[in-house]
Amino acid sequence: MSEASILGFTPNEMMTIAASRALRNDDVCFVGIGAPSAACNVARLTHAPDITLIYESGTIGTAPDVLPLSIGDGELCETAITTVAVPEMFRYWLQGGRISIGFLGAA
Repeated sequence: MSEASILGFTPNEMMTIAASRALRNDDVCFVGIGAPSAACNVARLTHAPDITLIYESGTIGTAPDVLPLSIGDGELCETAITTVAVPEMFRYWLQGGRISIGFLGAA
């Protein structure tokens, strides 16, 4: 039995918290769904309240109250500062070098 399971945490939970701790308050983070989203939102709710979360669907500055189920989850648009078209997301934000870190899953 691993030490993590003895303490009551799964390896995925431990990895999510470790990833969260790597984020800084001034990061602009390209966020994936699932564990990456959980890590980024834990950071936003704990030690990095000014982090800018950007999801692939084009939501910028989102601050979901619940973890989104997909990049198309309405929670992302409802809590975003703005929403841009996907081509703009990739051309201006990603290819333009405006993202400081990305947390994506293996999908």
